[in-house]
Amino acid sequence: MTSDSNDYPRYVQALKQSAFLKDSTAEALDQLLSQMTAEQWRAKTFRNSMDVATTFHFIVSGRLKVYKSNPDTGREHTVFVLSKGDVFDVLSLLDTEPNEVYWEALDTLEVLKVPMDQMRLWINEYPVMHKAIISYLGKRMQQLMNIATDVTLHSTLVRLAALLLKNINGETRKLELINNLPNDEIAGLIGTTRSVVSRHIQELKRVGAISVSRRKINVKNLEVLLAIAEEKHLP
Repeated sequence: MTSDSNDYPRYVQALKQSAFLKDSTAEALDQLLSQMTAEQWRAKTFRNSMDVATTFHFIVSGRLKVYKSNPDTGREHTVFVLSKGDVFDVLSLLDTEPNEVYWEALDTLEVLKVPMDQMRLWINEYPVMHKAIISYLGKRMQQLMNIATDVTLHSTLVRLAALLLKNINGETRKLELINNLPNDEIAGLIGTTRSVVSRHIQELKRVGAISVSRRKINVKNLEVLLAIAEEKHLP
């Protein structure tokens, strides 16, 4: 991509705001962007691990579901929902073996992509990125550990309440990232089924913790939701 592109300033700003690149210099970002191309995925676009194994992606806008699936049962578990500023696939930077997960755009997804080999060369040229990769992977590993322990230690209602709390904007108190997702997608995030999520949403509505309008969940009583997540109050 050349600097005379109309979208160049917007893409530079997107890279600057990425936690993965927060310690990079302006010169380093310009060099990286010069090797990138922009791409859009329409909602419901699907990719498997082989499709993305040779390319590194930065999300400019939209949401991406990262999930695993059991081909025998058809059951899915959503590992992450990625959004603006996130990157994928970090593991492929460290290991040439494909990461056995699937990727699906939840809405229109705009990404910047660069060949994996070029990304590795860029990282070696700017050693500050080594620390950034470790930090990013550390946070993801912590998330995975929390998911594993939550499934073992907490009920689905408690997990749902905790998921809602994690995605609330602290300033606006509005639900972000997972808002307007259908119940089957929310179910995939907490390791249960759509019918269970639907039942728990009704329970949370009954105690006044949330309301639902046009498939959007609105938090009405943060204190009640927090009490449920901390298992201090169960409806």
